[in-house]
Amino acid sequence: MSLRRGRQAVTGAHRIARGVAPSPARARRAAMLVVIATALTAGYTTRPDAPPDARAEGSSAETVAAKTGADFCSEAQRIVANSRVPAVNTVFADRQAFIVSKASARPLETRQYATPEEGAAGSPQMVSCKMKTADHIRTAFGADQAGADESCALLNQRTLDAVLGSLTQAERRRAKFGGTAGRIVVDADLVVDNGGDWLKPFAFARLGPDGALHLQAKGMNKGWLDPRYANAEIQYRGVRYCHLVAPEYLRRLVLGDAVP
Repeated sequence: MSLRRGRQAVTGAHRIARGVAPSPARARRAAMLVVIATALTAGYTTRPDAPPDARAEGSSAETVAAKTGADFCSEAQRIVANSRVPAVNTVFADRQAFIVSKASARPLETRQYATPEEGAAGSPQMVSCKMKTADHIRTAFGADQAGADESCALLNQRTLDAVLGSLTQAERRRAKFGGTAGRIVVDADLVVDNGGDWLKPFAFARLGPDGALHLQAKGMNKGWLDPRYANAEIQYRGVRYCHLVAPEYLRRLVLGDAVP
């Protein structure tokens, strides 16, 4: 039933409800209309913590995270720094161009590159985000414009929740991991303090000796106000980098269509 008909159902139910001593048939119809209207309007509620463009559950941040969209890293920036400042994201097709690029605080700009999975027609396997630390955003825009820094692992957890939530019933039945199938563990970040180590390959998705699928992010956090970096060049301060599992690859792992 369409939203318009749902609204008509609400109106009809209210009209019937105002009637005096309705007949049994009319009373049953009124109850049915209220149930239908309630079910319809429930899907169009915006959560208090939803971003401004989340008009319905289907456009929530969790749904966006179920695929590697053009705003993946700008959304990651919002979450990892609890930022209130909209970020402009640049997506790179060339890895080398991404490597030499830098995120900026004012204007707030993020950088994104997706490493393709071999033999999967270019489907993303890992997403790399260059972002700014929360203290750099606060310094540039005001103390109330960002909160505490979060882990890159939180972003992996968000992706996992989104991927599992997007599975159909048929996919859930054949899933190799998640739900009633094998366990999925989001490990703590592998933290490095320089770009060279951040760019080195690592096992961001692996099968552990416990039989669980382990997801791990690699992060770098060089706080803008951290005294250890006070004498560093500006472009190397306030750095917040994360290597993250790509939603598309995680989906294939969950369904058993890929092996870590």
